[in-house]
Amino acid sequence: QAVLRDGALTGHSGIAPWIANSWRRCLASGQRPDQQLAFDLLSESTMRRTAEASHELVAAARPVMQTLGKALADTRYFSILTDARGVVVDVDGPIDRSDHRASLIARVGVDLSEPAVGTTAIGAALIERQPVWLHRGEHFFADTSVYSCAGAPLFGPDGDCVGMLDLTGIEAPERPELRHLVVQSARSIE
Repeated sequence: QAVLRDGALTGHSGIAPWIANSWRRCLASGQRPDQQLAFDLLSESTMRRTAEASHELVAAARPVMQTLGKALADTRYFSILTDARGVVVDVDGPIDRSDHRASLIARVGVDLSEPAVGTTAIGAALIERQPVWLHRGEHFFADTSVYSCAGAPLFGPDGDCVGMLDLTGIEAPERPELRHLVVQSARSIE
């Protein structure tokens, strides 16, 4: 956040270039780190179209996500599957529904793209088309700085990005090794 306040998004900041690029896009779009996020759901008709369009992706991912849910049981991380736009199409794992912060993001139909919620592993994996690890303070918004996330894009048989798989923890111990697990899981889904 000090880098953002001082405007010193340089290569010497210790921030990965893809994170700095995401922060720049957020700033250029008029977003500010301290603004409150709404985590809005799509309209009912858009959610219905999204569910229909994502049916095959969800069916392919479901067994892998269930296995991940068991593997993540004691880690306080859970999985989120999005379409290529960053809209949540499925969730699984040990989601603490009593934690409002989990309920905000672990909902089918919520838009977790970079334009909607700033720098996240979801937006980064979809824009950069590569696996990422993003820990708390690297998120653009203060509202998302409680999450630690590993994400990997998912590619269809024609090579197009069809979505992404994310593993998120809320104020959980940092687990950058989950980046490798999310990559393996994404390849299994593909």
